[in-house]
Amino acid sequence: MTSATLYSGLFIALLSLYAIRLYAKKSSLPLPPGPPALPIIGNVHQAPKSHPWLQYHAWGKTYGPVVYLNMLGQPVIVLGTSTAAHDLLAKRGATFSDRPRFVVAAELALKGFHMLLRPYDERFRLHQKLESPVLSVRAANAYLPFQELETKQLLYDLLKNAGGNGTNCHGYFERTTSSIIYALFYGFRLKTSSDPVLLAAHSVNHEFDQLAQVGKFLVDSFPVLDNLPGFLAPWKAEAEQHWGRQRALHVGNLQTGYKARGWNFSKHMRKSLDQEAIEMSIDELALDVGIMADAALDASTETLMWFVVACITSDRGFVITAQNCLDSVVGCERLPNFQDRTKLPYIDAIVEELLRWRPAGAAGVPHYTKVESVYNGCRIPANSVVIPNHWSISREEAVYGSNVEEFEPERWLSTESSGGVHSTASGLKDLPQVGFGYGRRICPGRHVARNVLWISIARLLWAFDVEAGVSDAGERLAVDPMAATDGLVTKPLPFKAAFRPRGKWVEDIVMNEGDTHGIDFAKILERVGAEIAPK
Repeated sequence: MTSATLYSGLFIALLSLYAIRLYAKKSSLPLPPGPPALPIIGNVHQAPKSHPWLQYHAWGKTYGPVVYLNMLGQPVIVLGTSTAAHDLLAKRGATFSDRPRFVVAAELALKGFHMLLRPYDERFRLHQKLESPVLSVRAANAYLPFQELETKQLLYDLLKNAGGNGTNCHGYFERTTSSIIYALFYGFRLKTSSDPVLLAAHSVNHEFDQLAQVGKFLVDSFPVLDNLPGFLAPWKAEAEQHWGRQRALHVGNLQTGYKARGWNFSKHMRKSLDQEAIEMSIDELALDVGIMADAALDASTETLMWFVVACITSDRGFVITAQNCLDSVVGCERLPNFQDRTKLPYIDAIVEELLRWRPAGAAGVPHYTKVESVYNGCRIPANSVVIPNHWSISREEAVYGSNVEEFEPERWLSTESSGGVHSTASGLKDLPQVGFGYGRRICPGRHVARNVLWISIARLLWAFDVEAGVSDAGERLAVDPMAATDGLVTKPLPFKAAFRPRGKWVEDIVMNEGDTHGIDFAKILERVGAEIAPK
C-alpha cells in the first residue's frame, strides 16, 4: 500500500466519521447559540491558539451563558455562568460527570490511571472512597500544625533572601507548598525548590500539560487513528516515554513513603486497600497518590503567586485593611495561627477573592456527556465536551458586581446592611466559589488548599509589606496582572517582588521561630495519623 493510498483512505474515513456525526438523528430543538460555523470544519478555524478562556469569555458576552461550538463535528458546550455550571455539572451529575476521551494523555501516557481524566465509573468512585478519609474537612483540620510549621519556614526564607531590590519569590512559595504535600503524602520535607524530586515533578507536569491540551492530537477527536502503525502515529512513542517518567517518579515516591518514619498518605491508603481486600497494582496506587500531589503543588503555589501580584498591582487598601485586622487581633508579639481564624473573616475574604480574581484553572477542566440533554430550551447533543469556563464564571457582574476585574475582598463580606444575604460559616456572603470544579468531579483537596492559602496569606500580611522589585538602575519594575502562561494551571509570568518586614518585631519573632528544619516532623505526622485513623 502506497502512502498516497493510505492517506486517501484516511481522509475518506475522517469524512465518513464527520458525516455520521453531522447527520445522526437530531432533536427538533435548537442548539445553543454560538459563532457562525463553516461547512465540515465548523468553528475549528476560530479555535483559540492560546489562553482559550479569554476567547470563551468574549463569545459568552456575545452569545450568552451557554455557547455551542462545532469542532470538526465534535460538539463543544462552553458554560459561562455559575448557574449554568451548577445546573448541568452538579445537579445533573449522573449525566455530566464523565471526561472527554484523551487517547494520548489519559490512555497511552498514563495508562488510564490519571484521576483528573478518568471516566466516571466504578473504579473512579473507588479511588474517591480511598481518598476521602485523608482529604475530608476533619483530615484537613488535622494537618493545620504542619501547615503552621511550613509557613513559619516561608517567612524565615523570605526575610533572609527576599529583601533588597527584590527577587523571583516563586521558589520560596513552591518549597512551602511542596514540602507540605510531600511530607503528608510521602513522609519527607523539602529544604529548597531545587530538590531533585521537585524538579522531576515539574518536568513531568510540564510534559503532561502539553500532552493534555485539547485539540493538540487529531487522534483524540478520531480515536480510530490509534490503529495506525507506529511510524504513522508518532504520538505513541511520545506517550510511552512520558509513561516511563511518570511511573519512575510516582512509584519511587510511593516506595519512599512506605519506608518513611511516621504516618503519611501512602501508608494510609495501602493499609485501606489491605483492610478492604481491594486488588490494586502499585502503578495504579502510585499514580493516584502522585496525581493528587501534583495537582495540589501547582494550584496552591500559583495561587499564592497571584496573591503577590494582587498586592503589587491592586489598590493597597485591601492590604492596609488586612494588616489593621491582624494588628488588632494578633498584635506584634506572636504569629497569626488558625485559632485566630474566626476573628479574621477579612483574610477568608481575601482567599475567596483571590480564587475568583485568578482561578488556578481559568478554562476549567472539560466534562463530557454521553446522552442528549435539554437546557433552557436548547439541546445539548450526546457526546458533547462541556467546558465550565472559570474565567467567565468568576466575572458574572450580576453576581459579583460591576467591578469584576478589580481585586476587592469586600465583595465577600457580610454586613448588617446587606439585608437578606446568606452567610457562610466564616461570616462571608454565600457567593459562588470558583476554581475547584463542580459536582461529582469537585476537587477533593479543596479543604486542605483553602487552609494552606489562609495561613500563608495571614502570615505574609502580618510580616511584610510587598512591593514590586527594583531594576539595577533603581527603577521600580512593572508587573502586568494579565501576563499569564497557558495550560491547565494559569501561572503569572516571572516577576520580581521585595518583602519588607513591617517592623523590628517581625525580624525578632521570625528569626527566633522560623528556622524549622531541625524539628522532628515525624512526631507531628504521628499525631496527625492518630487523629485521622485512631487505633
